Amino acid sequence: MIEKFKKMDNSKKVPIVITTAVVLIVIIILFAFNNKKTINYKIEKENNNEEIVYTVNTYENGIFHKYTPYINIKGSIITSINEDINSFVEDFADQDMVIISYEYNVNGKVLSLALKAVDYNTLDVPKAYFKTYNVNLETKELVSDAELLNSYNVTVTDVNKAIERQFANWYKDEIKESYLDADECDYECFLEYREVDDYMDDISYYVDNGKLIVFKPFSFYSVFNEEDYFKEEDFKFVISN
Repeated sequence: MIEKFKKMDNSKKVPIVITTAVVLIVIIILFAFNNKKTINYKIEKENNNEEIVYTVNTYENGIFHKYTPYINIKGSIITSINEDINSFVEDFADQDMVIISYEYNVNGKVLSLALKAVDYNTLDVPKAYFKTYNVNLETKELVSDAELLNSYNVTVTDVNKAIERQFANWYKDEIKESYLDADECDYECFLEYREVDDYMDDISYYVDNGKLIVFKPFSFYSVFNEEDYFKEEDFKFVISN
């Protein structure tokens, strides 16, 4: 290809060189623009020696533990969020048989943090609780549920259908795996054991590696030993990729 170019007349080389130069300039401009979009905000940490989210308090009692996260960013709204996080954890302060953990993910300019608690002090079955925070790192403000849904071009109806579809799939699979007998427990019975009256009750939105998901608490214990079937990640319902 290079040898062929060298043998061309100058009259033919000039248009090729000009075209190539224009293309390169466009690529450089696009790169600069896209790069600017990713760095047009600065994260101001309170403690430069810690990650953007770190564990500020730990409590352990055998298999039970409570990890309190702290969002390491300066800002009045962030301060309010950290206070709310502490309030969530303090609700279980006097209860030993509770597991509290968290996870977080940075997606572009959105920081998503999820608090997860499982309370084993209940008389019947353990109770799961979730609370999420989605923060715009550029404005240091909370991203509303409506804004998240809009950014993924999904509606509340889409969310409802996705959650319903997952529960329906679990029911079919549990029958297949012989956890349930369809004649003994129909789908409504299955939902009753899950303590699900409304698919949208107590949901919390979270962005996980670019995916919009919903944390949905439900009961994973029943007389059918279903605690062996469900896993921790099953509380995550993928809404959109």
